Amino acid sequence: MGSFRRPRPRFLSSPVLSDLPCFQAARHAALLGSNRAWNSVHKAVIKVFQGGSLQDNELYCLNENIR
Repeated sequence: MGSFRRPRPRFLSSPVLSDLPCFQAARHAALLGSNRAWNSVHKAVIKVFQGGSLQDNELYCLNENIR
């Protein structure tokens, strides 16, 4: 009887080198999206401090974009 070795588990957190360009592109897109969200929050805060008001449901939308 031979010994059966289990295959070593692959961890999902470590990408394969061939997947690296795709991973970097997704990360870049996520960073652009988060920058866009923070910029919209920044503009809304400045508008409120300058005496302006937010549109209906705008605070909720800004909050959801940050999550």
